Amino acid sequence: MRYPDGHKKRTRARIVEAASRLFRRQGYDGTSVSALMGEAGLTHGGFYAHFRDKAELLEKALQAAFAESRANLLERGLEGLRGEAWLRRATRRYLTLEHVERPDEGCAIPALGAEVARAGPGVQRAFAAEVEALVEGMSARLEGSAKARRAEALRRLTGWVGALLLARAVGDEALAREILAAAGRKP
Repeated sequence: MRYPDGHKKRTRARIVEAASRLFRRQGYDGTSVSALMGEAGLTHGGFYAHFRDKAELLEKALQAAFAESRANLLERGLEGLRGEAWLRRATRRYLTLEHVERPDEGCAIPALGAEVARAGPGVQRAFAAEVEALVEGMSARLEGSAKARRAEALRRLTGWVGALLLARAVGDEALAREILAAAGRKP
């Protein structure tokens, strides 16, 4: 049976999207190829027609997840904002209880950072490139010299990520809210 033009490309995109969600929700090690193919509505056997291994898929899933993060922090109503106005809105958008409760729709850094640290160099390079792109986008929204903007973007991102990771880990909604509120305050 012959598939229509673009079928393989659309199927691959479906697998990447499913993997991006599942890896953030369940972790890379906690997600089997069978589970992610099932999430994509496909059979396990078709996986290797699209990817050489699960690590290659992780690289593509990270790219998809970071594209969502950049859109959430830099677009979707925040396009025209700069400086303190952008920072306030982006901080409020990132540091939410919904973000804590929905890792599958959130930032890949707190969801997958620890696993990426133990992954191979290819995955780490892909992750680093995506972090750089996010920091670059954030820096462009801030004020000051290029060096100061980059330092502020890194400081904010690491603070947000740490707060989200901690809020997820405590298993206590009241404490999670307190952590998010503290991280969102001006220093």
